[in-house]
Amino acid sequence: MHECVAEVLREFIKNNYSRMIVEVGCGRFSAVAVALRACFKVTATDILEIDAVDCRLAPIYVKDDITCPDLRLYRGANLIYSIRPPLEIQPSILDLSGRIGADALIKPFGSEIIEDMRLHLRSCRGLPVHLFRNGRQAGM
Repeated sequence: MHECVAEVLREFIKNNYSRMIVEVGCGRFSAVAVALRACFKVTATDILEIDAVDCRLAPIYVKDDITCPDLRLYRGANLIYSIRPPLEIQPSILDLSGRIGADALIKPFGSEIIEDMRLHLRSCRGLPVHLFRNGRQAGM
């Protein structure tokens, strides 16, 4: 991922959220989660073992399967976000966000089309993101 993308996402999240956030499907890219640790309680999850993800995530990483999530990891979050998640887990991200009362932000692959009607396409400084709002937060 281009560093500019990470900077735009960090700026958007900092300007629109507070408290606790969770990145789902973090994999080997940690720039956003690591940068947000200074401002938020951040948890990063993936189905992979920790040795397969970026080592900078070790203090905040928890192995979890979003299709069968451990709700304790997500309760209290006001944003669940994912950068380039596979299409097959996107509905699970939105379902979990709805269950816990959090917004969801999905940054898809550049040419990917997301057809889930719960998501609204937005532009963050020209960067396309899909946002699910629970209606309890201001911004965008």
